[in-house]
Amino acid sequence: MKLLFWLRLIAVFKRLRVVCILFRKKGFLVVGKGLHIGKNVRLWAPDFINIGNNVYLGKDTHIECNAHIGNNCLFANQVALIGKHDHDYKTIGVPIRFSMWSGSAQSPEQQRMAAVIEDDVWLGFRCIVMSGVTIGKGAIVAAGSVVTRDVPSYVIVGGNPAKKIGQRFSQEEMTQHENLLAGRKFIYSSLGQDYCIYHENDL
Repeated sequence: MKLLFWLRLIAVFKRLRVVCILFRKKGFLVVGKGLHIGKNVRLWAPDFINIGNNVYLGKDTHIECNAHIGNNCLFANQVALIGKHDHDYKTIGVPIRFSMWSGSAQSPEQQRMAAVIEDDVWLGFRCIVMSGVTIGKGAIVAAGSVVTRDVPSYVIVGGNPAKKIGQRFSQEEMTQHENLLAGRKFIYSSLGQDYCIYHENDL
């Protein structure tokens, strides 16, 4: 009972910290339910960051580009979503320090492209995803990878640049997984993973 009391107290403080972070970012940040934000997470974008339900952002995660993040995604510690074309290095006569960048209101569209992370994606420790890339539903990115191209659904990629190293499910398992997910509602608890539950949806 005493342990549960302390877990609940810690959970309250975690939720308050998340609320404070979201309040400061309300100009460009839209989030769903059950968001976990670890310590020292940095969130910035020229236009928007949209985050779905039950997303876990590990410690020291950096999102510094436009981004769409789906439901039930897991970001390990030190993951980064960053702009592929943040700075214009092609203009003759302008040093890179003073070049057009993605935060400028006049920056071209390619500098403001979004990184798209679909539902049920796991991004491993210290991986980097460039803007303009889509990581498909259910995919996994191995620790330390640099993702510069789209990743198909349920594929496991790794390396720099990231390449396919495996498949998360067979076709039959993929169908079974998606059917089970469609029939369940997941509820995040800030007490920790042991307190997360799911309900079978009413059919």
